[in-house]
Amino acid sequence: MQPICFRWVFGSLAALSLVLVIGLAGTAQAQTDLTSDQVKVMLHTATPEENGFIDRTLAMVQAGTLPLDLFETCLIWARRKPRHQFQFFKQALILRAADQGITVQ
Repeated sequence: MQPICFRWVFGSLAALSLVLVIGLAGTAQAQTDLTSDQVKVMLHTATPEENGFIDRTLAMVQAGTLPLDLFETCLIWARRKPRHQFQFFKQALILRAADQGITVQ
C-alpha cells in the first residue's frame, strides 16, 4: 500500500510543479508584450526626447540589461502621480537602475 501512496504523491507533486512552471512562463511572456506605444500613452510623453527615452529603455529590457521588474515598478509608481508622469518615471528609473549598477541614459 505504501509504494502506491508514494507514487501518487510523487506524481501529484510532479504534475503540480509542471503546471506552476508553465504558468509562470506564460505570465512572464505576457508581461513582456508591453509595446513602446503603450508606454508612451501611459506616461503622456510629449517630445521626441521623451519618446526616445522610452524606446531606449524598452530596448534595454528586451536585451536583458535592464530588469523587467524594475521597469514595470517604476512605470506603475509613475502612473499613480497626478501630473508629470513621464518625469517621475524617468528619474525613478535612472536612480533605481544606478543603485543596481546599471546606467540608463
